[in-house]
Amino acid sequence: MLKGVNELIKTKLYLVYLLTFLTANAALGFISFGLDPSSLAARDSATALTAPFLVAFAWWAHRQTVDKSSVYLSFLLSHRRKKRRDKVEARIRVIISENLRKSFFPVFALAVFLACFYILSQDIADTLGDEPKRTFLIAQAIPMWTTGLFFLAANVAVLRFIKRHLRKHFRVRLFEIEHLRPLCMLVLHNFFIASVYLCIFAVSFIFITVTTADAFLLIVFSLIILLVLFQPIFEVHNVVADKKSKALERINEVLKKETLETYSKSATRRLVDSDTKLQFISDLLTVRSEIEGAPSWPLTLPFAIKVSFLVFLPLLSWTGAGLVSQAIKQVL
Repeated sequence: MLKGVNELIKTKLYLVYLLTFLTANAALGFISFGLDPSSLAARDSATALTAPFLVAFAWWAHRQTVDKSSVYLSFLLSHRRKKRRDKVEARIRVIISENLRKSFFPVFALAVFLACFYILSQDIADTLGDEPKRTFLIAQAIPMWTTGLFFLAANVAVLRFIKRHLRKHFRVRLFEIEHLRPLCMLVLHNFFIASVYLCIFAVSFIFITVTTADAFLLIVFSLIILLVLFQPIFEVHNVVADKKSKALERINEVLKKETLETYSKSATRRLVDSDTKLQFISDLLTVRSEIEGAPSWPLTLPFAIKVSFLVFLPLLSWTGAGLVSQAIKQVL
């Protein structure tokens, strides 16, 4: 119950931040429509509308990433163990949260640097002397960059945990690939959240002409998110493929040994003369065939369809944002 109360308070904080800054930006006259997309006022309007949503969503998303990742990973790490899954989940959450706390100040320093560099490089602060109220709007770039990078850091922390514990504590056997479905759900959940975050950012395209810097940042952030989120699947594939390769290597060695022993005893003795050995070799060949056909990718068709849809979701949202922008221009 206490955990539920804490989550409710945190959720209200996200909403309080969103409503406070959105209302303040509207009251100060930053949010407006029908402006020249290449003007500084249009950029201010886009920032005033999207920045509070981005901060609130990223603030909530990084906690969701940690919580849901802990749940899904607990199914993997508790497999073939006597430990209770809820205890494993709590331990995973503590480890990931602790790593995130250690990274807060480096992430914050990087966010401040990137925010200042972006503002200065894009000449956004040129008119602060004439319009001092724009300081309030420009200052929102710091929490926007901080929460965005912290959201990315949460995904990196999950990836580091997977890479560190996968090879040491991974007990899913070769023919139990279905037990890896929680990992697919983890990737799907985190990728969906990242896609929504990018879609919120795409709303700004309604107001402004996208600059080279904006496009570059968006592409880089999207590629990093894709790499970080799908890396766990590649890690699991490497582990399962390694087990598969070692199993086939052992079977081939036994087959080679058995056939050589048969021919070394007698040059005229045939393999079919020993029913026991023939059956043993036949069983080995059957097992080898099954292992060769065993999947090493923890992917299912429904998962692949969902991921394909989410990959194109930001692209569809950007296209939709452009169409809405053109429609608004026609109406106005």
